[in-house]
Amino acid sequence: MYVHLMQVHYAAPGMPDELDDTALDAWRAFLTAHAHATRRISRELVAEGLPDLGWYDLLWALRRSPGGRLRVNELAREVVLSPTAMSRFVDRAVAAGVVAREPDPDDRRAQQVVLTDEGLALLRRMWPVYRRGIAEHFAGQLHGDPGELAATLRRIADSARG
Repeated sequence: MYVHLMQVHYAAPGMPDELDDTALDAWRAFLTAHAHATRRISRELVAEGLPDLGWYDLLWALRRSPGGRLRVNELAREVVLSPTAMSRFVDRAVAAGVVAREPDPDDRRAQQVVLTDEGLALLRRMWPVYRRGIAEHFAGQLHGDPGELAATLRRIADSARG
């Protein structure tokens, strides 16, 4: 987690030179909450004999994609990993039998990562633990309109995504 404690006075044209303490505090709280909540849920999954949260993200991205398949670079974007890190992750997931690599029907030079029946079964076993973690460490802490928070976080993600 990186938070600049000293203000840098090299703002882009039209941007404020400094951020107020409230904005910096919100940034820090966002980073800290995300890190602690995801680590806690990962530990809870592992305690139940399941893989950590990264595996759920991989399997869920495939589950919700058309045909349960994506190219490695598309999967990397969905899970927010570099293509190289995703390729290594996919190698581990293939070895575990939860995904397979298949030729892309639209481009025989490329491959797609495909969710297997074992991967879908693992996703289903992970969900109750993940759901409980979300309820306890996130949803249970929300006050106000969750839809407003979701919209704000989507705007942040879209701004950073570019």
